[in-house]
Amino acid sequence: MEQALINAGFQIKPVGEFQTDFLKHNVDVSLVFVRYSDNGYIVANGFKDWVWRKDSLPMELYNSQGVSINVLNPSQLFEEKRVYEHGTGRTLRSKDLKSIEIIQQIIDAKS
Repeated sequence: MEQALINAGFQIKPVGEFQTDFLKHNVDVSLVFVRYSDNGYIVANGFKDWVWRKDSLPMELYNSQGVSINVLNPSQLFEEKRVYEHGTGRTLRSKDLKSIEIIQQIIDAKS
């Protein structure tokens, strides 16, 4: 995914072992790296205490321009945005606040 974004002209901005950000024409893309713990839980790299919801990565695949991907459950994404500042020490950006608003609308619509 990182290489695809670089090939598409995004500037890479490594954050650490837990995340890499990319920027192109005022569009920010963030990749959070996760793994399965020894117990089988999904955890974010570098945050062993940040255990993700069991339904955070549904098995359903989506295709975007020839790339098959699993999409994060909106409830997990909402949780990620909610704890972002505490977990990373980085202030929420305006795009994060807008994302929280949109994600909440998606969750509400599914309820």
